[in-house]
Amino acid sequence: MSNFIELVAEWFRVGGPVMWVLLFFAACAASIMAERFIFLYFICPKDYSVLLHKIKSAIGEDKTEEALKSVGDKSAPTHVLLNVALQSFKAGDSISDIQENVEEAAIHQIHRFSVRINYLTLFANVATLVGLLGTITGLMLSFSSLATVEAAQKASMLAAGISQAMITTAFGLIIAVPCMVIYTVYSNRQTRLVKELDESIVKLLNFMKKKRA
Repeated sequence: MSNFIELVAEWFRVGGPVMWVLLFFAACAASIMAERFIFLYFICPKDYSVLLHKIKSAIGEDKTEEALKSVGDKSAPTHVLLNVALQSFKAGDSISDIQENVEEAAIHQIHRFSVRINYLTLFANVATLVGLLGTITGLMLSFSSLATVEAAQKASMLAAGISQAMITTAFGLIIAVPCMVIYTVYSNRQTRLVKELDESIVKLLNFMKKKRA
């Protein structure tokens, strides 16, 4: 472990100031990945079919309070919208009014699935470009040394500039590749959750409509 830390420290020394900029973007990307992972995979349940079955069974037996207890006070978007529908149903609102209330709440709740995910593509692109900037500055350092230093130092200066160019490029790609992969995974998860939300709300509204008929 100590050898790895020493290696990374050497990379930062050779890579120059650009490496600290890349480290900042890496930290930002990691924090977003962690926060979105918790939200998409822990706060939002994997399957709403069991919950929806409990709600429909309770409503069928005229136990709206029990249905509300099944939803609880969880903060997942689907739980929030189901709670809005049940509260409106309990208040005696018409099906059209219930649908309007749910649609109004959905404006904010659906957005929660995708918030900040697009920053991962931004960090991927910026990290690649900043790595390229480090490459250019490294090459500039290499070629400028050929005209300003003594012959004995030219080889070491040239090697240092090329090392900086390669390290910054590599570090930029090390940040960019995981960002793009995680972005795709999270986007697919987001799409699936929105689909499940739509299905759950539509099924509940249809069941309420039949109950009121």
